[in-house]
Amino acid sequence: MSWSASSTSPSTMRSAASNSTVSMESSSPLQTPSSATRSPSSDQPPGTRDERQLSISSSEQNKDKDKERMTVPSACVQCRSKHLKCDGLSPCTRCSSNGLECVFVRSRRGFKGPRKNGAQKAAGSAATCPLVNPNAPRGPHVPSGLATPPDQRLQTLPRPIDLPIFEVNQDLASKPLPSGLDLRERCIEAFFYHFHPAHPFVLPRAQFMALRKEKPLDHLLAAMRYVGSFYTSGAPTTALGLEAERSIYQADCPRDGYRVQAMLILAIGLDGYTYQEKALQILVDAQDLALELGMNKREFALLSNSGSDVLEESWRRTWWELYIVDGMIAGVHQKSSFRLKDMPADVLLPCEEREYASGFIPQGHSLEDFDDESFDGRDFSYSSFTYRIAALRNLGRVLASRQVTLPDAAAVLRIDAYLVNWRLHLPVTKKECISSDGQLDEMLFQAHMITEATTVLLHREHSELDSSIAKDVTSCAPHKQIVPGETYNIHAAKTVQAAQDISKLITIPVPLVRHTHFFTCVVTLGSIVHLSCWSALMSFIQDDDLKQQLRLNIGALKTLWQVWPSAGKAFGQVKGVAQEIFAAKKHAAEVGYWSNISSQDEVMRSMVEDQNIMDELQLLS
Repeated sequence: MSWSASSTSPSTMRSAASNSTVSMESSSPLQTPSSATRSPSSDQPPGTRDERQLSISSSEQNKDKDKERMTVPSACVQCRSKHLKCDGLSPCTRCSSNGLECVFVRSRRGFKGPRKNGAQKAAGSAATCPLVNPNAPRGPHVPSGLATPPDQRLQTLPRPIDLPIFEVNQDLASKPLPSGLDLRERCIEAFFYHFHPAHPFVLPRAQFMALRKEKPLDHLLAAMRYVGSFYTSGAPTTALGLEAERSIYQADCPRDGYRVQAMLILAIGLDGYTYQEKALQILVDAQDLALELGMNKREFALLSNSGSDVLEESWRRTWWELYIVDGMIAGVHQKSSFRLKDMPADVLLPCEEREYASGFIPQGHSLEDFDDESFDGRDFSYSSFTYRIAALRNLGRVLASRQVTLPDAAAVLRIDAYLVNWRLHLPVTKKECISSDGQLDEMLFQAHMITEATTVLLHREHSELDSSIAKDVTSCAPHKQIVPGETYNIHAAKTVQAAQDISKLITIPVPLVRHTHFFTCVVTLGSIVHLSCWSALMSFIQDDDLKQQLRLNIGALKTLWQVWPSAGKAFGQVKGVAQEIFAAKKHAAEVGYWSNISSQDEVMRSMVEDQNIMDELQLLS
């Protein structure tokens, strides 16, 4: 069987389906995931009352409402970005009529200068914070503000959600949160319940709540509220994002490990919100500060622990999470180098999650201990977080091999041995992502997720699986052209198997929104492989498994879209290509390309079944 679609070529299919291509609608740059998600209608996601209240400066709230509307001291972000006149209402008439989120950011136009008693402080702040003074000179990595992103936002989210939030205690048991919490505090609780398990480097909830009473952590709290708002009904996500960026880049923000943590949280959130370029800028800033502080040195955690073993572990985890996120962004977006891959570091490896949450931190082990595990005769037990780090190291090897030229057969074989060894040397207790009592091991889940994605990245370029049909699936990374071949080779087999294993990860019986948002791009990568295979097969032949896996992937992207806008962008692109392939196959069958098939009834039965599948996909819109 040829993988170049001898009977139905991708070009023929694309031509036949040109009128059935589905594209993803986009909208204003500041569409908010949380507010849109919880709106009664997914077609019009209006901003919430709390968001409007947070977005308008108190100095602009005059007692005389009519006079305020006539003078219009500032335009909303939507009107300002389009250079249109704004009537100053809250929401303004234009945003209200178009169903857009109306956000006001305080203007500095006409500012007469700071008061004398605060001149020095205000001058320093204005020179550094891009949101206070947009025209001030910036360093190489200081972002330009969330108000003018380089890419487009999505218009709607699939349906309203109201994710539950529970308080997690030291025994990892959970109980409902007390009623009456204010919205901003609910965002903090949502951060710990939904986001922290996927990126567990901030102090556990109990220790953090105690620390915040003793130490000012406004910048870290602002970043946590921003990400927590993704999961919180009615939360003003856009306003909280602006607040977090402003707080982190204030001139008087301490240059310490907590600022690194705040930057890292903000970068992850922005990446999941499709602000990829800005997320990368802030991540680089976080790396610069971490290296300046010496967080890659073992001594940093020891000297900065304030007598707390848990805080010492948090600093170790912060460095390793920087490493993880750096590698994930480089791997899934293909737009940056894995900067920290070769950075000298002797930070000890993280412990297990239950140990971190309990506060009883065991003796740590080094990366050298882990590498020599099979030869030194010592019987150490390594954490799931450690196997997640090991998976990223393999991804780094693949990315490094592609920096100069396409790796030759020997290099591919050498890197593939690392991937095989990673699987072979997993302890029995690390083979499954779900424990015997039904609990998800998110660190282990991500380790498997990264390994399967790395396998696809390594072998797909040699697989000769024609990728042209999926050239429009660019939500995570640019299209990678693969020259189609005539035969099915070992690289194709490994690529297809890895894509199937990615789809299997979707079936693990836990809510998909509990996973890291980077799972979105891994699912998308697997979908590209499925689409390439489906387009290469003859019309309606041997494609049942592929169709079911595509349904799984598209359904997973839709579910993740409830929280992460990046999943919505991927969802639209993958679904559109799937519908295009189906239309081309249907056209090929109708005009007689199935003449070599023994049973015409079988073809028609498959067409009916597949039409039902496509109808389901259309309902997912």
